Amino acid sequence: MKDQILGNYTVRKSGNANSVTIPGGSGFKRGDNVILILKSNGDLEIKKSKPNFWDSLPKISEEEKKQEIEDLGYNPSDQTPVGKERIED
Repeated sequence: MKDQILGNYTVRKSGNANSVTIPGGSGFKRGDNVILILKSNGDLEIKKSKPNFWDSLPKISEEEKKQEIEDLGYNPSDQTPVGKERIED
């Protein structure tokens, strides 16, 4: 897709933040997650963020976590590293 100018907009104050209207024809819709990139020349780039696989997994409760550990027979968090894993405290 070729770069396209969608219009010239004014930055507005919105509470403690600044905001700019994103036109409906931009491909963004309400609820989209975006990444804002401040370029070295001062330009601001807006990109749709890609979904994170780990965020899409179902969340488990503490009770389910305890059951998983019981089924496994040990708690992986309590295991001592055996290779060259990088462990940061």
